[in-house]
Amino acid sequence: MFKKFLVLMVSLFFLLSVPWMSFGEKLTILHVNDTHSHLYPFGPHNDYGGIARMSTLIKKLKSKGGNVLTFHAGDVFVGTFAFNKYLGYPELKMMEGLYDAMALGNHELDLGIDALSAILGGSLAGGNPVVLPILCANIVLEEGHPLKSFVLPHMVMYAGNIKVGLVGVVTTDPYNYSDEVNAVLTDPYMAAGLTAGYLKQYEKCNIVICLSHLGILPDMEGLSTVPGIDIIVGGHSHTAIFEPIIKNGKIIVQAGEFGKYLGELEVDVDNTGAITQVNLIDYKLHRIKKKIKKDPTLFPVLFNLRMGIITDPRFGPVYSKRIAKAKKNLEERWEEGNPHRDTPLGNLITDAIKAGVENNGHYADFALESNGFIGHRVYKGKVVGNDILRTVPYGYDPVSGLGFKIKVVQLAGAQILAGLEFSVSQVEYTDDLSMQFSGLTFEYDSSKPALPIEDIVVGNLSRLDPTSVKINGQPLLLNGPPYYGFYWVALNEQIVSFLGSMGLVPLAIEVTNLFEYDLVRDYMKKLKKLKYKSEGRIIDRALIK
Repeated sequence: MFKKFLVLMVSLFFLLSVPWMSFGEKLTILHVNDTHSHLYPFGPHNDYGGIARMSTLIKKLKSKGGNVLTFHAGDVFVGTFAFNKYLGYPELKMMEGLYDAMALGNHELDLGIDALSAILGGSLAGGNPVVLPILCANIVLEEGHPLKSFVLPHMVMYAGNIKVGLVGVVTTDPYNYSDEVNAVLTDPYMAAGLTAGYLKQYEKCNIVICLSHLGILPDMEGLSTVPGIDIIVGGHSHTAIFEPIIKNGKIIVQAGEFGKYLGELEVDVDNTGAITQVNLIDYKLHRIKKKIKKDPTLFPVLFNLRMGIITDPRFGPVYSKRIAKAKKNLEERWEEGNPHRDTPLGNLITDAIKAGVENNGHYADFALESNGFIGHRVYKGKVVGNDILRTVPYGYDPVSGLGFKIKVVQLAGAQILAGLEFSVSQVEYTDDLSMQFSGLTFEYDSSKPALPIEDIVVGNLSRLDPTSVKINGQPLLLNGPPYYGFYWVALNEQIVSFLGSMGLVPLAIEVTNLFEYDLVRDYMKKLKKLKYKSEGRIIDRALIK
């Protein structure tokens, strides 16, 4: 009798001592983000991603039973010829059978609010409206606007006996948007807090999940402080989180980029007490790779979409025709800890822009491109048109189906210094605002204080060493006779608009009508073999040992 009692007491002690065991229900959350129209496998030998492989894995995990919800944390649009041909509509229709909801990403708004309304309504494609719920609590639209029918601030669903509240938020960084879009976005933290409070207090949701398209740092430092949220499923920063981040009691996850991973989060939702407890059970990132068989139900639509692209005279054989050969991976991001902040791909793209405008009768002292507008590395081996578009995917011209056009603008030396200071003001958090250059070199020190934009535009400098700035090997001039101290700069049209919004209005603008994609493609074709590397065009002195 005593032995049975002892066994019972030991068993009870074990159950009570394991924090994740409770009398609640298990909830599984499958999630992706920033797929950017990567419908087809990509990379060396097409090893990575593809929506047909993703579909297979999602269906397999759902078939195991239990309470499973599947989410996309935003940026379905923009990135390959699949978007430039079809504007995301067929992709969203395929996603209806895979995901329970998605967050509105900033690139869903690239074509403007009215265009997004038309895409979701099916009018641009001559099809039925998209029924996949899209969430964003910090976009405020006029009553009666058609987009209000498709973009919701929140929703409620059940997973077994668990009442789940969902809220979405999108980044408000102004350089991501047109003035029209910036005008309708509000503070994401306040919107998330008000909506989470409503879902908990009035809808009596057991758990609130925020689908965030803010980025990993805002999720950790800002959204994690918002009361009422239990789990943050993130996107925007393209971060592959292999171990969940627990911050201020919130579980934070994110699944990389381009459909290379599917996240699987398992939690225990214990409703037995006065306050619901959400406890982490397990987490893994599943790599979407070649060994996963493709879902055959998607074969017909994917085949037809691909044929539509290659038979379009604007595009042609962009999946098969060789443009060049890369001798190694050309990275779009700098190497952590390396003081060289120019990247192999950044150097190639800016060299291509500078050479391209000059070959077409324009003069440029130097060329630049933002890291945030360089989409993806070039993989070692054969390079085709779709690989090139993936490197410079942003912008959209409805006639050509291509992206940004290049302009050549005249800037004063002081404007250039201000632009360089701004470009290094947030390097410890993100590389999106940093620039890559051809014909310009400089050094800075990221250990020095970062200045706010209002100080930078009036000429104050902190991180940038102005004496290190050289244009084609010559020191930057700030004043002098006519022409001296004024420089012609080749850059994409979106950066020109952003400079204007900062108050750095160009002194003159030349419209080239040259597409960035064409310039990069033609430059690669001329080189044939791509051997680019980091050269020290940009140096962070704080990292020099």
